[in-house]
Amino acid sequence: MSEELKARIRQLEQELGEQRTRYNSLGSMLEKSNNQAHTFYNISKIIAATNDLQAMIPEIIGYIHKSINFDRITFYLTDEPQGKLVLRYAKGLPVEGAVSIGIGEGLPGRIVEVGEHSHIHDLSLFYETFNDFIHVPGEEKRDGAYIGIALKSRNAAIGVIGIDSPVKYGLTVEDMDFLALISHQISAGIEKSHLFTRTEELAQLDGLTGLYNHRVFKERLEQEVNRRSRTGKPLSLIMLDIDHFKQFNDNYGHQAGDAVLKELATVIKGQCRYTTMDMCFRYGGEEFAILLSELDFAIALKVAERIRRVVERHSFGIKDRFSGTALTVSLGVAGLSGSDDLRPEELLKQADDALYRSKEDGRNRVTPSPQDAS
Repeated sequence: MSEELKARIRQLEQELGEQRTRYNSLGSMLEKSNNQAHTFYNISKIIAATNDLQAMIPEIIGYIHKSINFDRITFYLTDEPQGKLVLRYAKGLPVEGAVSIGIGEGLPGRIVEVGEHSHIHDLSLFYETFNDFIHVPGEEKRDGAYIGIALKSRNAAIGVIGIDSPVKYGLTVEDMDFLALISHQISAGIEKSHLFTRTEELAQLDGLTGLYNHRVFKERLEQEVNRRSRTGKPLSLIMLDIDHFKQFNDNYGHQAGDAVLKELATVIKGQCRYTTMDMCFRYGGEEFAILLSELDFAIALKVAERIRRVVERHSFGIKDRFSGTALTVSLGVAGLSGSDDLRPEELLKQADDALYRSKEDGRNRVTPSPQDAS
């Protein structure tokens, strides 16, 4: 075989090798593209199927992992009342307990603060400039690559997804572009979940006073009575009614009456414990209810009397417009303690009967239920 022919064979073998490499590379690209399309589709299905954010997040992360090779991830969302970022999910990190960071704190906080994505090819260079964390405070620093994607809703950053790889340049521009693409889906899912939660909350509230409504009262009363039967801890119920409210409405109109109801709700809440142990409800019309968990009857009576005095002395805004208008309330109190075994409706009837007795005895007073007073 001539040298020329041998050279040509070697050239052809080299060309075939290069073609195989290109083919394999193309196959890998097509496989990755198919995986990403599959991920995009499945994340869309998850978001459409549920409004439960806590159930949604781990499933979404699982599909992202099938398309991007990383070993650690964090998922933060903003908490507007606190003005912080709250860690909602973490994988590959030794996280214990609740984690929250300030806006602008650490790399996740800065990403949310500026609302821009971040792609770091070599974390060792990042640490030379910023002595800070990329996932959670106190984490162990290591080399590798990082991508942080700002989650946005209506042009405002609402969270951040951060992933990293232990390999320098281990996360590509294509990885970042794909994560940025699906971040729009994820943000839409978060907003959908928040809107659903808000709608649920509004369905539980009285539209005028902002207190829990009658439906929630009946549900919570049953829950608390059942809980008390298991724990043996006391439970008290206060029923409250505005004195001569119909006459007030007749004299000054329903608009003035609504203003009083709204202001009274604020006064009542101000006299209760700022925990889930006390719950205030608009029972109906001018009648309110207060459930006092793990509070015995004697203390509940003192709470009721304190509310009565505060209302009697309170300068309702309406009084500035209608001088001489006296606003007072009548209250009835019932409770469960020790071996008491009442159904929810029986406890409610005892408190309601005590309230009726307050009305009968001249109003502007607190009356204990006979069963508890004895």
